[in-house]
Amino acid sequence: MTVESKIVKGRVSLSAVPTVLAFVFGATAAPSGHAVAAPKALKVAGRVSAGEASMHDAFALDQGGSKLAYIVFTGKGAVQLHVGPPGGKGRVTDLANFSGAPEKILSLGGYWFVVSNEGSRRAAIVDPAGRIKRQTGSFDDCELSRAPNAFVTYSQKRQPNGDRTTIQTYRPDGSTIAVKSLLVTPGGTIEGDAAATFLGFSKSHLQAMVQKPGAYNRRSDAREPPQFALYDVMTGKTGPGKMPPKLDTFLDYIRKRAEKPDLDAVIVLAAGQAGFDLVGPGEKVRPLGLAVQQYDVLSLQQVQVGNRVVFSLVADRPEKGNMEEAGRYSQAFFSLEPTSGKVTALGEIPLPDKHSCPWSAGGNKIAVLRKAADGGREIVIYSR
Repeated sequence: MTVESKIVKGRVSLSAVPTVLAFVFGATAAPSGHAVAAPKALKVAGRVSAGEASMHDAFALDQGGSKLAYIVFTGKGAVQLHVGPPGGKGRVTDLANFSGAPEKILSLGGYWFVVSNEGSRRAAIVDPAGRIKRQTGSFDDCELSRAPNAFVTYSQKRQPNGDRTTIQTYRPDGSTIAVKSLLVTPGGTIEGDAAATFLGFSKSHLQAMVQKPGAYNRRSDAREPPQFALYDVMTGKTGPGKMPPKLDTFLDYIRKRAEKPDLDAVIVLAAGQAGFDLVGPGEKVRPLGLAVQQYDVLSLQQVQVGNRVVFSLVADRPEKGNMEEAGRYSQAFFSLEPTSGKVTALGEIPLPDKHSCPWSAGGNKIAVLRKAADGGREIVIYSR
């Protein structure tokens, strides 16, 4: 199999990349020389409980960490969205007519997108006053875009003439920005640009990476190697083609970038699971400067908070106790500055076993869903 055929068949997802491709591959960048300090215990800043009601899995901090949204089920069958300062009094919105068990909550510009997945996904948009302002139609999945600041939904349908993906973008208040459709033919090209072979979506499904045939060389009676370009889903235009200095490295970037395409930069397992690589910003692939000997690398969770990536790993320190004793496991949180690759330890929380807790980050706060002393569940707010 040739390199070119690998590219055509390997349709993968990408994330946000520059408008003009800047292939910066050369030698693989060295890991940051910054020594990561050992995480210290995070400080408890507040607790949120549901009283006699039951707390649901769906919860989220906004980007600034000033508001917490969570869902509770009451004994009378109500489904309530609570939004307010972490640990403080907030507004309550009745969601029973929208969903019996919301899947997740996303924060965008002071509004909250409550996503339900009962047969098909759809979202209710709750305004800052706690009112359900709008509801979306059904979609396959959704994500947030940072440029533009939008809630993005996408749905795919297989048709006789190819695979059609419909992408809809919403403003924070739920009004529609645009609805676009992209058809990839059975031959792999994009409808409207027969020279562009689709490789994968990027930038929250608003762009796609494509392969373009190389220029024809009359002297050698052959084509130059294939080039790569960005296709703008919103405008339907394909940007100028570029050829990376090291094709194998670029293909490695495409493969790794596909693991989490909604982030500007993503942390992925390195070869042999001996550590992590940082993929992005742009087309960079670098070793992550973090010693991972005491961490379960498969426990990685990561989210984007502003310009940073906040991630967590479960630490296993056998010297602090055997399998039956408390104190062996903890969940450590870190902050990553993608441009420099610098990792900073934010702190850690103790765990009763090797299973990590669901969490959300915003501003200088981390909200963690934990088992309470009475056997129920609570959200503990940690500050750093």
